[in-house]
Amino acid sequence: MKSIKLVILLLSLSFSCYSQKKETIKIPEGIVYKYSNPKIVEKAKLLIQENLINNSKYDLADTNLIIGPILWRRFKEYEKINTIEGGNVEFHVDNLVLKGKISKSIEDSKIIWDVFRDEIKSDFKIRKATEFELTYYWTVISFDIEEPLLIVETKEHNYILNLDPKGLKLFWLDEVPNNNKNFVQYRNGEEVKDIPKGEKETAIESITLLNTDEELRENTSVEDLTEIINETKKIFEDLFMNSDKSGKIMVHFELKKDTNEVNFAVKDDVDLILMKEFENRVLSLKLPKSKKESIQFKILFKINSFNETNEN
Repeated sequence: MKSIKLVILLLSLSFSCYSQKKETIKIPEGIVYKYSNPKIVEKAKLLIQENLINNSKYDLADTNLIIGPILWRRFKEYEKINTIEGGNVEFHVDNLVLKGKISKSIEDSKIIWDVFRDEIKSDFKIRKATEFELTYYWTVISFDIEEPLLIVETKEHNYILNLDPKGLKLFWLDEVPNNNKNFVQYRNGEEVKDIPKGEKETAIESITLLNTDEELRENTSVEDLTEIINETKKIFEDLFMNSDKSGKIMVHFELKKDTNEVNFAVKDDVDLILMKEFENRVLSLKLPKSKKESIQFKILFKINSFNETNEN
């Protein structure tokens, strides 16, 4: 009997230790934030630290790495970054245009990491994000936030690093704006103070092309892309036009020479039964293949929702 009590006591202590290690943060209303096992977060912190200190380590490098819009405003001036061919992207949200960069090889991701590592010249701290940092990141992305999401804080800049929880590879690197004024926004070619919320409706909110014009011309056609968008829109409207729930759906297409890939992400209170049917129908579409290099683009749908803004 004593041994049973001892086992129960040890189990309760282990669960208590686990809960104490989990660092919770304040999540702004409306933002979907998924916690990871604390061990994964701590391992990510250690990897980031080791890869910043040791110039020969590239454990975080993967094929695709996105440089977010705030960091890109500075990184585009670096000579090393300009050696990366292609990958210049524009994030289109309503009439807002945000420029960024996406690497398409591990070698290009290593170049980006080298430039980032060179910027971290003095002391730095690795921590979780604040409310403001989460709010900024949420306005840029089209998927739920999932840990490890970490901030590398220095005297000059605070950097956003989002890693894949399975492989602990870095897929998003950006800089936190010091305040909202540093987040330059454009509408009809003019800088504006606020992002228009648009109408609360069920419709396509934005289409983001993740390739250059030259890459698009060489590997696909306007007709093919238009057909994919129209077919996906038709399925979306057929299923969600009369939905009582609200939220966002992001569909990420990657057209390849051999096998195409389609990935989905949702925000807020999307009807999951309808979502499952939506996935099945989109995956059943006969998508055209890329001629040579992969072509990637995202469609963001809103359901009874406004557009993403800095106020959301």
